[in-house]
Amino acid sequence: MSLSAVVIGIGNRYRQDDGVGLAVVDRLREEAAPRWARLAVCDGEPSRLIELWSFTELAIVVDALAVRSPVPGRIHRLEVEDVAAAGESSSTSHGLGMGTAVRLARELDRMPERLVVYAIEIGEYGFGTRMSAAVRRAAGHVAEHVGADLAEFAVSARTSV
Repeated sequence: MSLSAVVIGIGNRYRQDDGVGLAVVDRLREEAAPRWARLAVCDGEPSRLIELWSFTELAIVVDALAVRSPVPGRIHRLEVEDVAAAGESSSTSHGLGMGTAVRLARELDRMPERLVVYAIEIGEYGFGTRMSAAVRRAAGHVAEHVGADLAEFAVSARTSV
């Protein structure tokens, strides 16, 4: 049995808290994510996201979330329908946003079988590599949650065969 999953960290490590998605992927690499789970980083451009998650059973995307009154480090977990419904109203800090990528992927028939998005509220996104303490802690929590998601996916794939 072959499992197909990708974890995509979106961000820019030179824009403070905006690098949180990359920090989660870095942590998963350090903690030895399962060999069958591909780890990738991306700038959030919709066509690159689609290319990374195409033809996978599970795609987990981690990104920074810029909101009007942020609580830095607050974690939001969304399934694909939540992302599509949100459209661009609650956007990540990267251009067109996840809603655009989902709509385009659906049109192109390039959606993963299951998409999970972790969005972490950020407060600092000026120039520099220093991430705020709250967002750094959130990155650790999200890495744990992603690890649990991957383990649950592996178990459910084995039991459905």
